[in-house]
Amino acid sequence: MKSSAAAGAIDLGTPTYVNVKLAKAMSSELRVKILDTLSKKAMSVSQFIKIFPEYTHSRASLQFCNLLKWEFLELVEIKTGGERRGGNEKFYRANVRSLFDQTSWAELPDWLMNKVTASVFSTLIHRVAEAIAAGTIDIRPDRHVTWSDPEFDQQAWDETIEDVEAVFQRIPAREAEAAIRRAKSGEAPIPVTVALLCFESPPGARTD
Repeated sequence: MKSSAAAGAIDLGTPTYVNVKLAKAMSSELRVKILDTLSKKAMSVSQFIKIFPEYTHSRASLQFCNLLKWEFLELVEIKTGGERRGGNEKFYRANVRSLFDQTSWAELPDWLMNKVTASVFSTLIHRVAEAIAAGTIDIRPDRHVTWSDPEFDQQAWDETIEDVEAVFQRIPAREAEAAIRRAKSGEAPIPVTVALLCFESPPGARTD
């Protein structure tokens, strides 16, 4: 399994492969939301909890500090004045595109693997709900939303995983090339969510 820590993150080059440190970062739904949100724009803790009011300032601040310590966030600006009343407001952004390679993923304990998977799916569900609410999910007639439930043998499974990973690996380079073209053309960026899933279903789960 491969999991994007921050879709659209700052580093658009070769992905950085890590294991347990990233797994710990992604084992919390709050931390996944922070990484996902701050991959789009720099933000302070106060700005983050305005978007996600279900979290307290102290709880969000603690996870910002953890992600900063683990080097998944970087401090990019400190602002003073205005409503800050003499205080400082620190702005952070996600600074890596981190993935699990197959070896790193296999080395994780089951409990941590399950928490990471749950966090990734939770973020994906939020992205889908957000796009439905905003009316963007079907705004493009060529958008792709499909799934199937075949029955494979081991060879078919291996070949399909290779296909899925090949598509996923092309996305960072494609994003970097798009950024270069936009810089020349002035075209506005198109926010996109790409989800690639392939997992074993329980017996009898097929929909006929």
